[in-house]
Amino acid sequence: MTKIKICGIKDQAVIPTLNQYLPDYVGFVFAKSPRQIKLPQAVALRRQLKPEIKTVAVVTAYDFSLITALVKQEVIQAVQLHCSINAQQLKQLQQLGLQVFQVVKSTWPRLAAADYWMYDAVQPGSGKLADWQQIDHQQHPLILAGGLNSTNVAQAIKQVQPQIVDVSSGVETNGNKDRNKIIDFIRSVRNADQKKYCN
Repeated sequence: MTKIKICGIKDQAVIPTLNQYLPDYVGFVFAKSPRQIKLPQAVALRRQLKPEIKTVAVVTAYDFSLITALVKQEVIQAVQLHCSINAQQLKQLQQLGLQVFQVVKSTWPRLAAADYWMYDAVQPGSGKLADWQQIDHQQHPLILAGGLNSTNVAQAIKQVQPQIVDVSSGVETNGNKDRNKIIDFIRSVRNADQKKYCN
């Protein structure tokens, strides 16, 4: 079954929706962004989420002190890296018990030990589609992000066959997470999976 990540949660308004519909992952953005939050906000949001929802720190630099603080306060179970890292840094993260989502970029080395490779649009969070044609879905467990929404995610699952689909702007209205769009997206993914496994 395709797992679901809702990225860029920044306030408690949609926490009840997330707890009801149970995406597999929720992303907290610590990089400079309209969706950026700080450690105290992340702690408060994590405490309101059901424990079965895993939380992901989204970062654009290898900030081991921040990541360690998040782990110590039991905020995250995974880290999503929009930056180049080496094998030793990857090992450090995994020794903390974290899953590692490594964003793929042509100028960064792809580390086979990463739990997932993530394919995103050139400008993450922009709502623009990633280039699905450039993805080798048999190469490594993958996450597909970039421009996904409830109307195109079924085709993305069929064509790319990702292990995880990641959405942010596709479930927003005027820059804020939209309850109905979150519900529609989750239902679209689950309906697409039903068709895939029943055919």
